Amino acid sequence: MEHEFTGEVVEWRGPSPYYFVPVPDREAAEIKAGAKAVSYGWGMLPTQVALGGTRWKTSLYPKGDGYWLPLRDSVRKPLGLAAGDPVQVRLTLVLQPKKRPPAKRPRTPRQVGSREPVTDDQLRVAPANEASWDDLRAIFDTGGDPGRCWCQRFRMMPKESWASEGPDELGARLRDQTGCGDRTASATSGLVGYLDNEPVGWCAVAPRSGHARLLRDFRIPWLGRTEDRTDPTVWALTCFVTRAGYRRRGISRILARAAVTFARDRGARALEGYPDLVDGGFVGTPDTFTEAGFTEVSRPGHRRAVLRIDF
Repeated sequence: MEHEFTGEVVEWRGPSPYYFVPVPDREAAEIKAGAKAVSYGWGMLPTQVALGGTRWKTSLYPKGDGYWLPLRDSVRKPLGLAAGDPVQVRLTLVLQPKKRPPAKRPRTPRQVGSREPVTDDQLRVAPANEASWDDLRAIFDTGGDPGRCWCQRFRMMPKESWASEGPDELGARLRDQTGCGDRTASATSGLVGYLDNEPVGWCAVAPRSGHARLLRDFRIPWLGRTEDRTDPTVWALTCFVTRAGYRRRGISRILARAAVTFARDRGARALEGYPDLVDGGFVGTPDTFTEAGFTEVSRPGHRRAVLRIDF
């Protein structure tokens, strides 16, 4: 299913990516007519894109009654494209194979209700772009807060909320932020842990400056500190999610240690975390961070602390 059109680059001041090419109405109507055969969920449409001599894989975003094509910086900048520039685009929508019911897995003690601690050599940790979208969905889309937030709490813009954006949109943002399934992606915003090849855990680790709500609304990192909030060399470890059936086995602690190496190897000069002193929750417990080498730098409230490791 191929479509070719001329569009104009637009800038949208929301979560990354910031640049898109809106699909013209006629082509959008044609795409919508065949969307059911290609969508992998949430209205997202996987596509291969050709723009001049540049080719890449991405997904069309549903926007109103039409679609927007996201332009990653890794594509846009080498081509010298900016808002208002006309572009000639060729899209090839990727047909999705018919889904078969998943094979039932044996309910072994290890998978259901086990509290056996997981060791570092048992948990394989990989950058999120090396994981598949199905792997991330297995961790997040199991009911509860992870499937509503999709790790966007600290990334949303003014007046945005879980309710206003909805899980479809927030899940699509996470997919783009991680670049999951694209091993050539130059940046990815998290790590995935595998136990016996099953995706069982996630942690979000990325430059602190990319978390709009953390910089704007969340007071904890800034009280009593003099910090350049826009410094891209300071990273933040903001969220842990462990898949149901694998919790309380030390998976988050292994991911925290892996996040230290991940951030340092990608040029971070420091990594911060903001644990909850009472119940940990998705931001982690103090022990999760201290065991990974972090030290406390401030305690601005009775529930929260700032822990940091400098490289």
